[in-house]
Amino acid sequence: MNTKQRIEQAAKRRFALEGYEGLSLAALAEDVGIKKASLYAHIEGKEQLFKQVVQEMAGRYERVWMGAREASAGAPPLERIEAIVNALIRFFEEEETWMLTKRMLLVPPPELRPFIEETLGTVEISLQAFEKEQFHLAMEHGDLPEQSLEDIYDAYYCFLDGALVSLFTFETNRVARQRAAFKIFKKGVGWT
Repeated sequence: MNTKQRIEQAAKRRFALEGYEGLSLAALAEDVGIKKASLYAHIEGKEQLFKQVVQEMAGRYERVWMGAREASAGAPPLERIEAIVNALIRFFEEEETWMLTKRMLLVPPPELRPFIEETLGTVEISLQAFEKEQFHLAMEHGDLPEQSLEDIYDAYYCFLDGALVSLFTFETNRVARQRAAFKIFKKGVGWT
Protein backbone atom coordinates (compact mmCIF):
# COMPACT_ATOMS: atom_id res chain seq x y z
CA MET A 1 0.00 0.00 0.00
CA ASN A 2 1.47 3.35 -1.00
CA THR A 3 1.46 6.49 1.18
CA LYS A 4 -1.62 8.01 -0.45
CA GLN A 5 -3.60 4.80 0.10
CA ARG A 6 -2.43 4.63 3.72
CA ILE A 7 -3.56 8.25 4.20
CA GLU A 8 -6.98 7.48 2.72
CA GLN A 9 -7.37 4.36 4.86
CA ALA A 10 -6.36 6.20 8.03
CA ALA A 11 -8.63 9.13 7.13
CA LYS A 12 -11.60 6.80 6.64
CA ARG A 13 -11.01 5.33 10.09
CA ARG A 14 -10.54 8.77 11.68
CA PHE A 15 -13.61 10.27 9.98
CA ALA A 16 -15.65 7.27 11.19
CA LEU A 17 -14.43 7.63 14.77
CA GLU A 18 -14.12 11.39 15.13
CA GLY A 19 -16.20 12.94 12.38
CA TYR A 20 -15.10 15.63 9.99
CA GLU A 21 -14.71 18.32 12.62
CA GLY A 22 -12.77 16.01 14.94
CA LEU A 23 -10.19 14.90 12.40
CA SER A 24 -6.76 16.34 13.12
CA LEU A 25 -4.37 16.34 10.18
CA ALA A 26 -1.47 16.10 12.63
CA ALA A 27 -2.97 12.93 14.15
CA LEU A 28 -3.66 11.58 10.67
CA ALA A 29 -0.04 12.15 9.66
CA GLU A 30 1.07 10.40 12.85
CA ASP A 31 -1.17 7.40 12.00
CA VAL A 32 0.53 7.12 8.63
CA GLY A 33 4.01 7.69 10.01
CA ILE A 34 4.78 10.93 8.18
CA LYS A 35 5.04 14.60 9.12
CA LYS A 36 1.95 16.78 8.80
CA ALA A 37 3.62 18.92 6.13
CA SER A 38 4.22 15.77 4.07
CA LEU A 39 0.47 15.13 3.89
CA TYR A 40 0.13 17.96 1.41
CA ALA A 41 2.32 16.13 -1.08
CA HIS A 42 -0.52 13.56 -1.25
CA ILE A 43 -3.72 15.50 -0.48
CA GLU A 44 -5.12 18.99 -1.03
CA GLY A 45 -6.64 19.23 2.43
CA LYS A 46 -9.18 17.83 4.83
CA GLU A 47 -12.23 18.69 2.70
CA GLN A 48 -10.82 17.01 -0.41
CA LEU A 49 -9.85 13.97 1.67
CA PHE A 50 -13.34 13.74 3.16
CA LYS A 51 -14.88 13.96 -0.31
CA GLN A 52 -12.63 11.11 -1.48
CA VAL A 53 -13.76 8.98 1.46
CA VAL A 54 -17.43 9.71 0.69
CA GLN A 55 -16.95 8.92 -3.00
CA GLU A 56 -15.11 5.69 -2.19
CA MET A 57 -17.91 4.65 0.16
CA ALA A 58 -20.57 5.50 -2.43
CA GLY A 59 -18.67 3.38 -4.96
CA ARG A 60 -18.55 0.41 -2.57
CA TYR A 61 -22.26 0.89 -1.77
CA GLU A 62 -23.10 0.83 -5.47
CA ARG A 63 -20.95 -2.24 -6.12
CA VAL A 64 -22.61 -4.09 -3.23
CA TRP A 65 -26.19 -3.55 -4.33
CA MET A 66 -25.37 -4.08 -8.01
CA GLY A 67 -23.54 -7.28 -7.08
CA ALA A 68 -26.69 -8.49 -5.32
CA ARG A 69 -28.72 -7.50 -8.37
CA GLU A 70 -26.42 -9.45 -10.68
CA ALA A 71 -26.20 -12.47 -8.35
CA SER A 72 -30.00 -12.67 -8.22
CA ALA A 73 -30.60 -12.18 -11.95
CA GLY A 74 -33.25 -14.60 -13.12
CA ALA A 75 -34.74 -15.01 -9.63
CA PRO A 76 -38.31 -13.92 -8.87
CA PRO A 77 -38.65 -10.21 -8.02
CA LEU A 78 -39.19 -10.68 -4.29
CA GLU A 79 -36.12 -12.91 -4.01
CA ARG A 80 -34.17 -10.13 -5.68
CA ILE A 81 -35.44 -7.65 -3.08
CA GLU A 82 -34.43 -10.05 -0.31
CA ALA A 83 -30.95 -10.36 -1.86
CA ILE A 84 -30.62 -6.56 -1.81
CA VAL A 85 -31.75 -6.38 1.84
CA ASN A 86 -29.24 -9.03 2.91
CA ALA A 87 -26.41 -7.43 0.92
CA LEU A 88 -27.07 -3.96 2.35
CA ILE A 89 -27.26 -5.19 5.93
CA ARG A 90 -23.97 -7.09 5.50
CA PHE A 91 -22.37 -4.02 3.90
CA PHE A 92 -23.47 -1.58 6.58
CA GLU A 93 -22.79 -3.87 9.54
CA GLU A 94 -19.02 -3.61 8.89
CA GLU A 95 -18.06 -1.39 11.82
CA GLU A 96 -16.12 1.29 10.01
CA THR A 97 -18.79 1.58 7.31
CA TRP A 98 -21.70 1.99 9.72
CA MET A 99 -19.75 4.43 11.88
CA LEU A 100 -18.90 6.54 8.84
CA THR A 101 -22.50 6.32 7.62
CA LYS A 102 -23.78 7.41 11.02
CA ARG A 103 -21.47 10.41 11.03
CA MET A 104 -22.34 11.37 7.45
CA LEU A 105 -26.10 11.03 7.84
CA LEU A 106 -26.74 12.09 11.42
CA VAL A 107 -24.08 14.77 11.95
CA PRO A 108 -22.71 15.76 8.55
CA PRO A 109 -20.42 18.77 8.28
CA PRO A 110 -22.98 21.44 7.28
CA GLU A 111 -20.87 22.79 4.45
CA LEU A 112 -20.46 19.30 2.96
CA ARG A 113 -24.03 18.08 3.40
CA PRO A 114 -25.01 18.91 -0.22
CA PHE A 115 -21.98 16.97 -1.48
CA ILE A 116 -22.86 13.94 0.68
CA GLU A 117 -26.51 14.03 -0.39
CA GLU A 118 -25.61 14.30 -4.07
CA THR A 119 -22.91 11.61 -3.96
CA LEU A 120 -24.94 9.05 -2.02
CA GLY A 121 -28.17 10.22 -3.66
CA THR A 122 -26.89 9.19 -7.07
CA VAL A 123 -26.47 5.61 -5.83
CA GLU A 124 -29.83 5.71 -4.02
CA ILE A 125 -31.71 6.82 -7.14
CA SER A 126 -30.63 3.79 -9.17
CA LEU A 127 -31.12 1.42 -6.22
CA GLN A 128 -34.62 2.74 -5.53
CA ALA A 129 -35.59 2.48 -9.20
CA PHE A 130 -34.51 -1.17 -9.22
CA GLU A 131 -36.35 -1.96 -5.99
CA LYS A 132 -39.55 -0.26 -7.14
CA GLU A 133 -39.36 -2.17 -10.42
CA GLN A 134 -39.11 -5.47 -8.50
CA PHE A 135 -42.14 -4.64 -6.34
CA HIS A 136 -44.07 -3.65 -9.46
CA LEU A 137 -43.11 -6.92 -11.19
CA ALA A 138 -44.10 -8.89 -8.08
CA MET A 139 -47.58 -7.36 -8.25
CA GLU A 140 -47.81 -8.05 -12.00
CA HIS A 141 -46.84 -11.71 -11.42
CA GLY A 142 -49.33 -12.07 -8.55
CA ASP A 143 -46.65 -12.50 -5.88
CA LEU A 144 -47.99 -9.43 -4.09
CA PRO A 145 -51.60 -8.26 -4.01
CA GLU A 146 -52.37 -5.15 -6.06
CA GLN A 147 -51.78 -2.09 -3.92
CA SER A 148 -50.11 1.28 -4.06
CA LEU A 149 -46.50 0.88 -5.18
CA GLU A 150 -45.62 4.05 -3.29
CA ASP A 151 -47.13 2.66 -0.08
CA ILE A 152 -45.21 -0.61 -0.44
CA TYR A 153 -42.00 1.23 -1.12
CA ASP A 154 -42.47 3.72 1.71
CA ALA A 155 -43.10 0.85 4.15
CA TYR A 156 -40.09 -1.04 2.76
CA TYR A 157 -37.87 2.00 3.11
CA CYS A 158 -38.98 2.47 6.73
CA PHE A 159 -38.18 -1.18 7.44
CA LEU A 160 -34.78 -0.89 5.75
CA ASP A 161 -33.95 2.38 7.51
CA GLY A 162 -34.84 0.77 10.84
CA ALA A 163 -32.74 -2.29 10.07
CA LEU A 164 -29.76 -0.12 9.22
CA VAL A 165 -30.23 2.25 12.16
CA SER A 166 -30.30 -0.79 14.45
CA LEU A 167 -26.67 -1.29 13.44
CA PHE A 168 -25.85 1.97 15.26
CA THR A 169 -27.13 0.65 18.59
CA PHE A 170 -25.60 -1.59 21.20
CA GLU A 171 -28.40 -4.12 20.88
CA THR A 172 -27.21 -7.69 21.10
CA ASN A 173 -30.31 -9.06 19.38
CA ARG A 174 -30.24 -6.82 16.32
CA VAL A 175 -30.23 -9.72 13.83
CA ALA A 176 -33.36 -11.19 15.42
CA ARG A 177 -34.98 -7.75 15.42
CA GLN A 178 -34.09 -7.19 11.76
CA ARG A 179 -35.54 -10.59 10.79
CA ALA A 180 -38.71 -9.94 12.80
CA ALA A 181 -39.18 -6.50 11.23
CA PHE A 182 -38.69 -7.94 7.74
CA LYS A 183 -41.15 -10.76 8.51
CA ILE A 184 -43.79 -8.26 9.68
CA PHE A 185 -43.15 -5.99 6.69
CA LYS A 186 -43.65 -8.97 4.37
CA LYS A 187 -46.85 -9.96 6.12
CA GLY A 188 -48.14 -6.40 5.94
CA VAL A 189 -47.73 -6.12 2.17
CA GLY A 190 -49.00 -9.66 1.49
CA TRP A 191 -45.59 -11.17 0.62
CA THR A 192 -45.95 -14.92 1.08
